[in-house]
Amino acid sequence: MAEDIEENNVYDFAAYRMQRDAEAYSLAGDHEAAEALWEAIEAYLQGLCTVTFIEGRTYLTPTDLDFGEAKEK
Repeated sequence: MAEDIEENNVYDFAAYRMQRDAEAYSLAGDHEAAEALWEAIEAYLQGLCTVTFIEGRTYLTPTDLDFGEAKEK
């Protein structure tokens, strides 16, 4: 039956969760944390890093050695 489903309802949970957290930080007035998460979302969507959630915290792991260097420029 799954072959008959035309609509794809799969969302990227990592991006969704980071976006939700960034919005919550912004509403709480922690703009620095919100900005850091928005930048993390960008890097994640560009494939520059992977995301892991450990005990409710977001951790990024670079997929490319240039990830840290690109941030410094």
